[in-house]
Amino acid sequence: MGKDIRIAVRVTAKEEEKIQSKARKCGLSTTEYVKQRALGYEPRGIPPDALFLCLEKLGELADKASSPELDIEIRTVLKEITAAFLLPGKG
Repeated sequence: MGKDIRIAVRVTAKEEEKIQSKARKCGLSTTEYVKQRALGYEPRGIPPDALFLCLEKLGELADKASSPELDIEIRTVLKEITAAFLLPGKG
């Protein structure tokens, strides 16, 4: 199903730059940023590479987990970190 409806919004030059700047910080196009905001989501900024390294290390630990309980705890922490830092929040 293709997208066939366009919604146009008029903004000042200053507003446009502010919106574009916020979109860039989130790694999104201006259109995607505005759409997420309009739908009640709050896109997050691009996290530092160090976060991805930590997530990767936690994932490796989960793969080597010595007990089902430890595996569940590590996977729970991974999900919490992902939700807190990577997924857009719903307002």
